[in-house]
Amino acid sequence: MVPLYPFLISGGTNTERYYFTHISNTTKYKFIIKPEYFGDESNYTEAFPQRITEILNNNTDARIFCVFDWDTIYGDDVKIKKHEAFVKKFQAEISKGIVSICQNMPNIEYWFLLHFENYTGFLKNYPAVSRLLASYIKPCFPNPNQSLKKLLKKTKCLEDSTWVKNLCADGKLDDAIKRAECNIKTYEAKGDLDIHSYSYVYKVFK
Repeated sequence: MVPLYPFLISGGTNTERYYFTHISNTTKYKFIIKPEYFGDESNYTEAFPQRITEILNNNTDARIFCVFDWDTIYGDDVKIKKHEAFVKKFQAEISKGIVSICQNMPNIEYWFLLHFENYTGFLKNYPAVSRLLASYIKPCFPNPNQSLKKLLKKTKCLEDSTWVKNLCADGKLDDAIKRAECNIKTYEAKGDLDIHSYSYVYKVFK
């Protein structure tokens, strides 16, 4: 029988989709990625519930990871209330570990940064993260002379798995997993998660 790999529902456009696809194809971590493309990430509270329901209706033993960027709703009370309603709707599944909410604050690029350094400060948005990340991750690409924004948004650059292989090489993926988990546990114990950047993407790999 074919094993039922965890389902991964990801926000974003190309970056997340290609990152997790390459992870699944080139590492020991395997996923069923749903959907393969999702455009307007700020509407994940509307798109994700439908995907989750479809998966659970057809796969009784499924595990589902929902990955999205918190900066898409950060500071927007209306969107935060929608997020809370989304979490409440699937609270039973979340409590049982069937559904895992894996947000990044501010974005997936912070998860990439953790592969290189254990940054524990507060980064509010993409520009703040990219200033720290650029010098680390650009050499992971075969064509590193372009701007980081172009590299992470251009399909031609992302579809080559070289950047993900390089990003994860020499134990850097394991470092990111350990850093993300340790940091969040520390923040949660102190009750100050909201004054730090963080990534729950480590749950995908546990």
